[in-house]
Amino acid sequence: MQKYNYKKAISFFEELPHFEPPKDCANPKKDFFSLDAELSLLEKLGNPQHDLSYVHVAGTNGKGSTVAYITSILMEAGMTVGTFASPFLYRYNELFKINNVDIPDEEFARIFSMVKPAYDELTKENIYPSEYEILTVMSFLYFREKNCNMVVMEVSMGGRVDTTNVIRCPQVAVITPISYDHMSILGNTLTEIATEKAGIIKEGTTVVSARQEREVKDVLEKKCSEAAARLVCFDPPKAIERSLQGQTFEFNGVNYKTKLLGTYQIDNSAQAICTCIKLREKGYNISDEAISQGIANAEWFGRFTIVKNDPYVIIDGGHNRQGAKVLRESLEEYFPGKKITFIIGLLADKEVDIILDELMPVAEKCYVVEVPNKRTMAPSDLVKMIKERGIEATALEKDIPLEEIYKENEITCIAGSLYMIKEMKL
Repeated sequence: MQKYNYKKAISFFEELPHFEPPKDCANPKKDFFSLDAELSLLEKLGNPQHDLSYVHVAGTNGKGSTVAYITSILMEAGMTVGTFASPFLYRYNELFKINNVDIPDEEFARIFSMVKPAYDELTKENIYPSEYEILTVMSFLYFREKNCNMVVMEVSMGGRVDTTNVIRCPQVAVITPISYDHMSILGNTLTEIATEKAGIIKEGTTVVSARQEREVKDVLEKKCSEAAARLVCFDPPKAIERSLQGQTFEFNGVNYKTKLLGTYQIDNSAQAICTCIKLREKGYNISDEAISQGIANAEWFGRFTIVKNDPYVIIDGGHNRQGAKVLRESLEEYFPGKKITFIIGLLADKEVDIILDELMPVAEKCYVVEVPNKRTMAPSDLVKMIKERGIEATALEKDIPLEEIYKENEITCIAGSLYMIKEMKL
């Protein structure tokens, strides 16, 4: 077996095409919206995904935070917890962690060296697993090798044909709030989108769902009925106190504290609490103290994260209509009556008009940047759309010192896309 170093392993992934056939293959046996290629790769590697227990998390918004809360609680309960969550902000290693520690470079290279021969065998049959399929397979091998008690898997997009949906029945399937996003792939109605995301619901599992729109709930109820799955919905938590140091809330008669900001985080906390209670009912040793401490200790970077004080700089990766709505609500909650300076970049395939309609009522001015992704909206086009809403807007060159913008404004919010975070000088 050839041993790859970390640099060569990363180069392999960086050269792979995204959502398109390999350039050197005229007729690949790969439907990029099926799991056949990934399943073939897993078969060659002994199906490591079957040797693990899972919490599987799908939805439109709040997945990352909910995963962070669940992971934190399970760690407090003494478990060895594997986490697969995407996208990464800075390095591929962030995709899979054990007890919140990224896979080390040498381990990444070693696991890749185990997978690459099986990948090469498949390519001889014109079967080309995609970038995220290979990475997901690597995570299964890593988690199995490290004897994880539980793996928390976050769906990247959709659910039914997401790379994580090769697992058998999870201990709990979690559905966070479902809204409009990735419509060109998932569908143009909430019913269509919810149907794709409900694809993670398997026979006999327990499903914990956040509050949903009626048509979404109809889909989940129908899918659960067909799969003989138990759908668990929970009463919303009640906020007790909010400050820039954290927030306290009451859920099911118990008071909790979280240091994560954003008005929506208490809902994500409640979903994680409900999930871990269901795991406890299945026999996992998760105490009330572990739940309380897990909520208190959870960390999640990139959603209403204050990265500088005096003046304030906030970063928020919400990138769809629901994400923009809760960002505006949080800005109004924590900075009442204040106008915000935005550094904003958006992908052209997002609902740009709706996102701007949500954010611009609290905007004083905007600095527009290019998102480091080929789907980026041209800054000049975004500037025009912002100015049409009566807000001052300026396109920024890549090398403009952002520190000067931070110093000149009382509150700066970097918003629009998670892909921007690694480009920001924080």
